[in-house]
Amino acid sequence: MKKRLDKDCKGMRPSSFHFVFTFISSLLFAVSPLSFADDSSKDSAKKSLPKSSANKQLQQLVIFGQTFNFNLPVDWKLAYSEQQETMYSAEFVPMGQELQTWSSMVCVQGFKGVAEDIEPQEFLETMANVYLESCQGEMVFEDLPSEPLGGHETASAIIGCTQMPNTHIKSIKGVAYSSATSLGEIGHYTVVKGKADLYLIHKSIRGNTFNKVNPPVKAHNYQEFLSSIMPLSLH
Repeated sequence: MKKRLDKDCKGMRPSSFHFVFTFISSLLFAVSPLSFADDSSKDSAKKSLPKSSANKQLQQLVIFGQTFNFNLPVDWKLAYSEQQETMYSAEFVPMGQELQTWSSMVCVQGFKGVAEDIEPQEFLETMANVYLESCQGEMVFEDLPSEPLGGHETASAIIGCTQMPNTHIKSIKGVAYSSATSLGEIGHYTVVKGKADLYLIHKSIRGNTFNKVNPPVKAHNYQEFLSSIMPLSLH
């Protein structure tokens, strides 16, 4: 990460920034670790479309008036979704895993009405700040080339932590889960600027701690890492 941002970013409405930062903080981490092993509710907006290949299936989420399309491996499932007035989140994990035991996850989030308040790159750096405050190991932040997505501005980065503390607890239906050992977490994050809203999709893995010099996901292999969810589109 080039530098740590001040949380009071200039040019942003305080109320909008506050809920974005709070939402990032609450959803950034899940729970218990497994070994790194990458894969080769309430939401009425989700629709399953015909399979795009033998190994993955096209997904469609209608979020705040725009449609976000992506792919998932056929052996993945929707584990959790929540729609609020200004925020949306859907989390997908492999079959046989749950939110408290995931080793791989795809998460799609929407932030209503903030596109004028924070640019995609600023959003990613804000997420990195949250990681930095919680990470007990070394921070991984690598900017990646960003290309427009159907005319929409984007920003992408690899974000992770070599050793996450075992105090990350997420309450699921009133039951708190915690990990017994330290773990590493890393993922590829893309923020897309919609007509009025921001959209975030990230694919992450977590498990054994790793070395910052040689993280599981980096510039030379992230495209292969993302192949199971590509291509993306926003309409």
